[in-house]
Amino acid sequence: MKKYVNRCIKYILIFTVILFILQYNGFSTTKESAGEIKIKGIRAKVTEVISESKDSQLLELIIIEGDYINHKLKAEFYPVFNFYGITLSENDEVFLNITIDENKVLKNVTVTNVARDRYMLYLFAGYVLLLFIIGGFKGLRAVISLILSYLIIIKLLFPLIIKGYTPVYATVLICSIITVFTLVLIGGFNRKTLSAILGTFCGLVIAAVLAVKVGDMAHITGVIDDEFYLLKYLPLNSSFSYQGLLFSGMIISSLGAVMDVSMSISSSINELKEHSYNLNTLKLISAGMNVGRDAIGTMTNTLILAYIGGSIYMMLIIIAEDVSLIHFINSEAVATEILRSMAGSIGIIVTVPVTAIISGLLI
Repeated sequence: MKKYVNRCIKYILIFTVILFILQYNGFSTTKESAGEIKIKGIRAKVTEVISESKDSQLLELIIIEGDYINHKLKAEFYPVFNFYGITLSENDEVFLNITIDENKVLKNVTVTNVARDRYMLYLFAGYVLLLFIIGGFKGLRAVISLILSYLIIIKLLFPLIIKGYTPVYATVLICSIITVFTLVLIGGFNRKTLSAILGTFCGLVIAAVLAVKVGDMAHITGVIDDEFYLLKYLPLNSSFSYQGLLFSGMIISSLGAVMDVSMSISSSINELKEHSYNLNTLKLISAGMNVGRDAIGTMTNTLILAYIGGSIYMMLIIIAEDVSLIHFINSEAVATEILRSMAGSIGIIVTVPVTAIISGLLI
């Protein structure tokens, strides 16, 4: 009966989240203006490389989706300036921006990107298969939670930010929702999962508070990426807090590691209690702390190395310029990565005793 109730709760949770997500419509890729229709991101295939020079290629393309499927057209492709040396061959797929005039003639054809989704799908399919082989049906539930997390961030969090809601508050709310349905979906509705949820929430809040407070004191502006300039030209009614967006990214980045540590501790304590009835609360908390101490070293290391890997271009440029250590640390780009790493790592460290104590008391 308990398993049946847990299963029902999981399915209800998934169904509710999906319905909530579907309340938000995606952004349209088609715009009309002055008798013209502009279509963005339409897929086409290269049928022939007509001519090729050092800086450009003249391509013959055929549209392979939408209302203009099988329509042939030509476009210029500039591999050196746009794609850093990539050249296209026959049967390669690309995305186009095109304009259709009042006579339904296609003009102003621009190659905007190379189609890479097929290879990403192959990789994702391999990931799902491997996860199922090793993790069984619990692995498949992890895939479902991953997909739903992505949809929630894309369809709920980003529209909230675009509509003008404070990024940090919106992110903490959405991350809390992700935490609840992910851990319930994977661990079931029980004391172990409740302990992990409460521990994750505490670690997440600590990471958010640290990021905001220290970021304010250090005058971190959030204006460190080229994408900042693109946001300024979006046709939106609301303005962005770039500092808030940066802190929002820090919170999302630390969520996975915090959930991992929290669930590991609560699961370990639950297993100890189920297989050893003579352990009291203090012994369970002590065992949870020992598990957490082992997890702290690897998780914080993983977090910091991931951030370094993500900013490797920026760090190489600074190192190559032979910048002194003091100036290196005071660079906003470097200070931002330090803040991101430290806030997430402290969130993980705080999660350990909180989850151990809550799990020991509840379980």
